[in-house]
Amino acid sequence: MSVCAVIPAYNEASRIHKVLDILTQAPSVSEIIVVDDGSTDGTFDAVSQHPSAQAGNPDCKIRVLRHHPNRGKGAAMVTGAENTDAGIVLFLDADLVGLTIEQVESMTAPVISEQYVMALGVFRGGRGATTLAQILAPNISGQRCIRRDLFLSIPCVSKSGYGVELAITGFVMGEGLPIVRVVLKDVTHPMKEEKLGWIRGIGSRLRMYGQMFPYLLKRNCRR
Repeated sequence: MSVCAVIPAYNEASRIHKVLDILTQAPSVSEIIVVDDGSTDGTFDAVSQHPSAQAGNPDCKIRVLRHHPNRGKGAAMVTGAENTDAGIVLFLDADLVGLTIEQVESMTAPVISEQYVMALGVFRGGRGATTLAQILAPNISGQRCIRRDLFLSIPCVSKSGYGVELAITGFVMGEGLPIVRVVLKDVTHPMKEEKLGWIRGIGSRLRMYGQMFPYLLKRNCRR
């Protein structure tokens, strides 16, 4: 099955190119869709100017879609998955630091082989704070490869916001389907407080936790 990498992005103009540069070189990734979720910093233009997104480039892999206004991470992921025919989607955060081609391949291979329906990428060694967070709560990782039909069958994903990762993992585990964890050694990302400053960063973090909370309680919702 073919693999489409989907990157939900909000105000990541200065960081997203590092991830795109790796994905365009990954042999298993045939398509890359960036969903600009209502950014105000020029993310859409930054992605559009990437060499692999240029019109007329025979090796063009990248498409960029746009939400306006912001609809939340879950909705951005659904938009990406709905705009590809690939059988597998690889979700990655737009601000990753230290990602390698080999790590991309290590996430896609278990799902391509059909041995697993989902591979969950977990940080180790990139920095203490992000490593500890994913040791304590690996299911919140935004790095995962999953069968597209399975992802689109999960109830309420488009409404889940930052709870999307817990919604996905909870559903797949609840169905008793096979999952594998893949260690992403020396990979990390900036903290919200680093990107937004302490006051706005803490506010954003609290909103994120608020959106996760219902899924921590395993609360169900309808589509």
